[in-house]
Amino acid sequence: MTALAHPSPPSPFLGDYAGELREPRPRKDGVRHVDTPRLIQKLKELGVTHYFYLIWHAPTDWDDLRHEFLPAARQAGIDVWVYLVPPSESRRIQSEPFGTDYVAWFRAIGSLSRHYANLKGIVMDDFNHNLSFFTPEYVSRMKQAGKKINPDLLFYPQIYYTALHSHFLKKYRSLFDGVVMTFRDGKYRNTQRTRDLEDQASKASRLLNREGLPLILMVHASKLSATPSHPSARYVDRSLRAGLRQLHHGNIQGLVTYVLHKEWFPERRDRTAYSGYGYGSLFIPSGPSPAPGDKGEIRQRIRPGPSGEYRLRFHHMSVYPRNLRKGEYVKQLLIGNRVVWEEDVRAGRVEEWKRKTLNLTPHLRGKKKTSLTMRLVRKQGKSPTWLYIGFDRLDPLGFQLTHADFEEPSGWSYRSNHPAVIGETLIYDPNRRLRVYLITMMMYHTFHLYHQISSSGPPPLQGMADSMLQSVIGGRTQHVCRDLELLKKALEQDDTLPSSQRETWINQIDRLDRILTINP
Repeated sequence: MTALAHPSPPSPFLGDYAGELREPRPRKDGVRHVDTPRLIQKLKELGVTHYFYLIWHAPTDWDDLRHEFLPAARQAGIDVWVYLVPPSESRRIQSEPFGTDYVAWFRAIGSLSRHYANLKGIVMDDFNHNLSFFTPEYVSRMKQAGKKINPDLLFYPQIYYTALHSHFLKKYRSLFDGVVMTFRDGKYRNTQRTRDLEDQASKASRLLNREGLPLILMVHASKLSATPSHPSARYVDRSLRAGLRQLHHGNIQGLVTYVLHKEWFPERRDRTAYSGYGYGSLFIPSGPSPAPGDKGEIRQRIRPGPSGEYRLRFHHMSVYPRNLRKGEYVKQLLIGNRVVWEEDVRAGRVEEWKRKTLNLTPHLRGKKKTSLTMRLVRKQGKSPTWLYIGFDRLDPLGFQLTHADFEEPSGWSYRSNHPAVIGETLIYDPNRRLRVYLITMMMYHTFHLYHQISSSGPPPLQGMADSMLQSVIGGRTQHVCRDLELLKKALEQDDTLPSSQRETWINQIDRLDRILTINP
C-alpha cells in the first residue's frame, strides 16, 4: 500500500519563562552572559516551542538576545517572546538599555523582529499591578511604536486571575493580542493548592474568548516570593496535568512554566526543618487576611498510656515580615479543646527554632483518648500580611504520636476555618529540581506526540494517542506505559504512513518510556 504524505502540523504552544543558564565564567566585560548553546539544548530536550526571554538579570541580556540567542533559537525552531519588567520591578534593577521607556523597547523589538521571524512578541510582567503607569494612552503609544515597524508584532500582558474582569478588558481590549495568566491560587497567593486552577482557567478563557483573545497559562515551577518553599514536584505535576487538560479542551492556547531550573542541585535554603527534612507548617499568604478568631491547626488523636505522667517536648519557629505587629497572631498547643500553651508569633527571632517542654499530666491524667492540636490563631488586628510558623520534632512522654518528626505526611490532619490559612507537612526534596525538569519533559513530549498523531495520523492511531494523553493527564502511570506499548505496536504494523514518520513517532514513544522509567 502506498504511504501517504502528511503535512507537519504547527507546533503546540509549550513554553518556558526565564530560568536562563549563564556561562560559568565572566567574559572580558566582567559579566556572565547567557549560555545560549546550553540553554537551547535544554529547551529542545524539554520540548519547549516558545521561550519567554527575560531581559533583567544582566546589562548584556539585550545584546545576548540579538547577537546569540535569537539566531540559535531560529535554527532550533523555537519562537521567542521578549519578557520585560514593569516600573514596580525596576526600582533596584532595570532592563537595559531602555529601562522603563517602553516605547523605545517596542520600537527596538519591532525592528529586531523584522530580521528574525521567530521573534513573535512582547510580554509585560505584572501588568495589572502597574495600571497607573500603563494607561490605555501609553500602551497605545507602545503598541504603535512596534507595529509601525512590524504589524505582526504581538503584545501579551501578564495578568493575574483576580484582575481579569470585563471592566478591565473594556478599557484595554484593543491594545492586547492575548493574555498570559500566571496561576497562584487567585486571592490567596501560594504554590501549594491547585484545586481552583482549572476553574480559574475556564472562567478566564470564557471571558477572553468573548473578546477574541487567546489565553496562555503560566504555572510556577520555582519559588513564589513570601512563601515557605519552592513548589513541590507534586504541585508542578498537578499544575501541568491540569494545564494539559485545559490545552486539550481548547480553553487555553498555550502552557508555560515559570522559571524551570535547568541545573540540578539541592535547594538548601528550603531545608528549614529543625531536624530531618520535614516539619508541620501553617501559612498565611499575601492577600485577604483572616479576621480575629480565624485559625489553622495541625491535629492528631492520642491515647494516653497508664503511666499517669505526661510531658511533651517540641520545637517551633516563626517567619514574618517587619510590618507584623505583636499581638496579632499567636501559636498555641491544645489538649482537647483546652489551650495549654500560647506564644506570640513575633516572640523570638525570624526562622529560629525554639524548644519548649510542657507538663501535660494535669490535662491527660485519667483520659483514655483525646486530641493534640497545634494552632496558628489571629488574635487581633486586620492588616494584611504574610507569615508562617512551623512545628517539628515532638518528643512525647506517656503517650505516642505517629510521625512526630514530620518526615512523612501521614498521621497529622490539617484544618482551617479560613481559606487564607494553609496547612501542610512540608518535606524538603533535594532532588526537586531534577524531578520537576523530568515531569515537564514528560508532559511536553507527551502532548507533542499526541498533537502530531491527532493532526496527521490515521483515525485508529488518533484514538490511541488521545487515550495516552488522558492517562498522562489523569496521572495513571501504569496506563501510560500500556498505552505507549499499544501505540508502538500499532505504528509498527501500520502501512499507511511514510516510514520516516513512523520511525519519528516510535522514537518519541521510546523516549517517553525512558523518561517514565527514570521518573515514574
